[in-house]
Amino acid sequence: MGTTIQLRRTTSVRPALASVLAPLFATLLALGLAADARAQNYPAKPVRIVVPYAAGGAVDIFTRLMAKELGTLHEQPFVVDNKGGAGGAIAAAEVARAAPDGYTLLMGATGPNAIIPAVYGATAGFDPLKDLAPVTLLARMPYVLVANPALPVHNVAELIAYMRAQPGRLNYASSGNGGPDHLAGELLKQLARVSVVHVPYKGSAPALVDVAAGQVQFTFTSPLVAMPLVESGKVRILGMTGRQRSAALKDVPAIAETLPDFELSSWYGLFVPANTPPAVIDKLNRDVQKIYASEDFRQNLKKRGIDVQASTPEALGQYLRGELAKWSKVVKDGGIKPD
Repeated sequence: MGTTIQLRRTTSVRPALASVLAPLFATLLALGLAADARAQNYPAKPVRIVVPYAAGGAVDIFTRLMAKELGTLHEQPFVVDNKGGAGGAIAAAEVARAAPDGYTLLMGATGPNAIIPAVYGATAGFDPLKDLAPVTLLARMPYVLVANPALPVHNVAELIAYMRAQPGRLNYASSGNGGPDHLAGELLKQLARVSVVHVPYKGSAPALVDVAAGQVQFTFTSPLVAMPLVESGKVRILGMTGRQRSAALKDVPAIAETLPDFELSSWYGLFVPANTPPAVIDKLNRDVQKIYASEDFRQNLKKRGIDVQASTPEALGQYLRGELAKWSKVVKDGGIKPD
C-alpha cells in the first residue's frame, strides 16, 4: 500500500517581516531627513565656542578671529566663552557633556586634547577620542624659546652647553604642570640630556614676566605674547619649536637644527561633542574652508606667526592619535605626575 505524501504550502514570512521593518525604515529615513534639514538651517541660533584658557592668550586671540569670520559668514553670533583651569580639561569636559547639536564647539589645542589626557589619564574628566568628535585642524603655531638677556647664551647649542656645565642650577618657567610649555622643557631636557628645574606658574604671562625679571632663566611661550618683549630687549629669543623655521620668523633657528628629534607645534583644532550629526560636522568643515579661501585672512594670521592648515575630520582624528602617543611617551619617560 503506497504512502501518500501531502505537500502543504508554507505561509511566507516576508510580508510579515516587511510589515515590521517598513515603519522602522520610515522612521530612520525621517530622522535622516530631519538631520539634513537641521544641517541646512544650521546655525539657526548663536553658537558658543568654548576656549580652554583665559582671555588674552594665543588660543583666545585666534578663536576670536575665527569667531568673527564664522559670525559674518552665517549672520549669527559665534560667542567666545573662556573656561580656563586644569590645563584646559575643564573646558574640554564641559563640551564633551554638551548637547551634540553643533551649538557648543571646543577650540581644541595641544594641551587640553593631547597633553592633559596623557598626564591625567582617566581623571582628566573626558576621553579626547571617545567623547569629542573632530571637525578640522585649524592652525599650527610653534612656540619660541626665550631667555633672560643676562644669561650668557645666544642660541640653543650654547644653552645646552651652559646647562651641562651647571647641572640642576638653571630654572625654566611654564604656565603650569602638564602644559605644552612644561612638556617642551621636558622634551629639551630628555633630548639634550641635561638637568634643569621646572618652575610652574599659573599662566604663561606671569611666567614670561619672571623670565624678563631674571627670576627664572628661560621659558617656552607663544610668539604672539613673546615678540613685544623680544623687540623691547627684555627677553632674548633662542629658537623655535617647529620642525622647520617659521615663515613668519625666518631668522629664528628651529631647535631641531640642534636637536633633530625636537618638535612641538601648538596646534589648534575644532571639536564638537561625540554623536554630533555628520551633516553638521561637514558643514562646519566647509565653513572653515570658505574662510581660509581668503588670502587676506591667511596673510593676517601669517603675520602673527600662525600657519593655517585645514583638514578633514578623519585627518584631525588621526593626527590627534599620533599626538597622544607622542606625549604619553614623554610623560612616562619624564615621570611626570598630576598636581
